[in-house]
Amino acid sequence: MTPTIRSALLFAVLLGAGLAAPLAAQVGTIQQQQLESCFLGDQNSRLVGQHLSGEIYTNRAVAALEAGDFKRSLAILRPYRMTASITDLLISGMAHAGLAEYSAARKDYEGALHKRRNFTAAQIALAELEAGHGDKAVALKLLQDLTARRDACHGTCADAAELGSGIDRINAVLLPVVPAH
Repeated sequence: MTPTIRSALLFAVLLGAGLAAPLAAQVGTIQQQQLESCFLGDQNSRLVGQHLSGEIYTNRAVAALEAGDFKRSLAILRPYRMTASITDLLISGMAHAGLAEYSAARKDYEGALHKRRNFTAAQIALAELEAGHGDKAVALKLLQDLTARRDACHGTCADAAELGSGIDRINAVLLPVVPAH
């Protein structure tokens, strides 16, 4: 994992650390008695404890990802799949991409973007994936959207640096440098 990707991932994780809500807040229409029964009750109790303890599992998944142990990162995240935060989905996507499982990575990035449409780290990751291993037209569209966001904030928005470095990485994949003859 390159230092740029590692720093982008860590930035995204730090931003997303407070974003995951306990299962009880996400279930919406499930009745309380269903939450208190059997599997969902046990899962809810365990996950609420994890979320309140600073999402230890997320930190472990990031550590495994940084060490290049993509399978372990996915294994750590697997029990939390039903309540995955946008950060969990981003980490999972990066792990799948590290294993060359591009379809699964794409699904995770799109899942994160479904939960939060303007999640910069997921947009950049999806654009890089599409540019290198997918649909270049999709990558170009994402690149245009990211560039428009960067230009609109004139370098003053909180994610201006992340946008700039992500745009540079996407361009590098889309437009490889051709050596002079």
